[in-house]
Amino acid sequence: MQYSLVKKPLENIYKKIFRADNILPFLFFLVLFYSIISFLFSDHSIKNYLTKEREKEKLLKDIDKLKSENEKLQNLINQLKTDPYIIEKKAREDLGLMKKGDEIFIILDDKEVKKEKDKDNRWIEKVKKIYKEFYMKK
Repeated sequence: MQYSLVKKPLENIYKKIFRADNILPFLFFLVLFYSIISFLFSDHSIKNYLTKEREKEKLLKDIDKLKSENEKLQNLINQLKTDPYIIEKKAREDLGLMKKGDEIFIILDDKEVKKEKDKDNRWIEKVKKIYKEFYMKK
């Protein structure tokens, strides 16, 4: 008898808790919570979508940049094939060719001039030292 008395209040509690009007909202919020978590943190999340969109925009900019560079290079190729002035200019600059009567000027920076002077001074100093040693021996 005591068992039946204890069982009936538990059954009433279970019936109150697990009624359809209590379980359905709980399941709805559970599914909603799972959807939000998967939407935010899965492989197909908003964060991944935004990073891929940024990467896509960057790649499209790179493509445009490379297309414009490709057009410039194609124009240069066409000019090098057809324009005699540019062919002559490239030959002079890259290959060091020149016409009869051309004069070549070499311009040195200040640093290069100082290096040359230092080399000369050291060489002269060595000669002076050797000369003095030789002179002192006599």
